[in-house]
Amino acid sequence: MFEYLRLILLSFVFLGLLISLFFYFYFYRKYSAELSKSFHFLSDRQCLDVNDYLFYEQLGLPGFAHRVLLMKKILSGKATTTKGKIILSPEVSQLIASTYNFSWIKTFYKMTIFVAFLMLLLLLMVATGK
Repeated sequence: MFEYLRLILLSFVFLGLLISLFFYFYFYRKYSAELSKSFHFLSDRQCLDVNDYLFYEQLGLPGFAHRVLLMKKILSGKATTTKGKIILSPEVSQLIASTYNFSWIKTFYKMTIFVAFLMLLLLLMVATGK
């Protein structure tokens, strides 16, 4: 009985990870160009160094989550320190928010938390299994 319940739960975990992978690819295809434009916009205004995001932009799909989370930090309005030791002022977040619509970042962040939960659940199932 316990093995069947475990198999069902494992199936749901893998199904959830597969669905989240499709959503991740969807977000990448739909919003990657807009995200790149916003970083170039900040770079043109000397608010952000090109080297802070260019590596992750060149990675493509694997670097997308890092760029989204960096933009989430910028949009939070708090002073943010990047790798280049640049402090971004709260005015930068207002500039980006007035120019671009990043309402989808909250949904992407929630999806990332969901994937982390699924991975933790998978790790627990493997650790407690036979």
